[in-house]
Amino acid sequence: VQVIVIDAGHGGDEDGARGPKGALEKNFTLSVARRLRDAIESQLGIRVILTRNLDETVDLDERAEIANNNKADLFISLHANASIRPSASGAKVFYLSIDEYGEEARELAERESEAIPVIGGGTREIDLILWEMAQVRYLERSARFAELVEQELRRQVPMSLRAIQQAPFRVLVGANMPAVLLEMGFISNPFQEQQFGSDSFQNALVDSLIRSIVRYGDYLKQSVQMLAGTSEPDLATGAQSIQGRNE
Repeated sequence: VQVIVIDAGHGGDEDGARGPKGALEKNFTLSVARRLRDAIESQLGIRVILTRNLDETVDLDERAEIANNNKADLFISLHANASIRPSASGAKVFYLSIDEYGEEARELAERESEAIPVIGGGTREIDLILWEMAQVRYLERSARFAELVEQELRRQVPMSLRAIQQAPFRVLVGANMPAVLLEMGFISNPFQEQQFGSDSFQNALVDSLIRSIVRYGDYLKQSVQMLAGTSEPDLATGAQSIQGRNE
């Protein structure tokens, strides 16, 4: 993992969800995004790009385009949830659902790159995928990363009963790399609204995501080493890597 794009949800004209005491989702997501960027760059040495660093409006498709143009290895979209029930609480991790895109999406998810002839002889591999199908090829790795994020969040912050879900979020559709959307909690919950403004809660979110990224990197390394094998990489080994870094 060399480049990560962090998407602070909403911004500008789009306030997002609003808490009972007036806290705005767009401010919370930007605060966590900045903290996460600084932590990733200082602790992991990975290049981080924010889809917005100010209170400005950024189109949903443009957010994925920023990640694609910078050849990101991971895309993380940060949000705060809301419910008509004030008691609703807990974080949720989403990755893309392709059910809405039909059989074509499923075929693309399974298709290998096609070899085309080039001038001078030989062939080259090329991917020709519609914008709205870009994420389809990365669903398996997106699911893996979502699982790691959920595991690490559960160590430090309250989680929803259904903590991992699939949904057809537009912001994920065009991402040409593994991508997840994180609802960090319910800003509509008075207690969580207060939590969101605290350094301790925001730092817990950041630390969980840092650990998730480290474990995902270890998973990728194991995947490469085990291409010829049949067993699955051990998702728990990342904890050892984190321990080693802390020491």
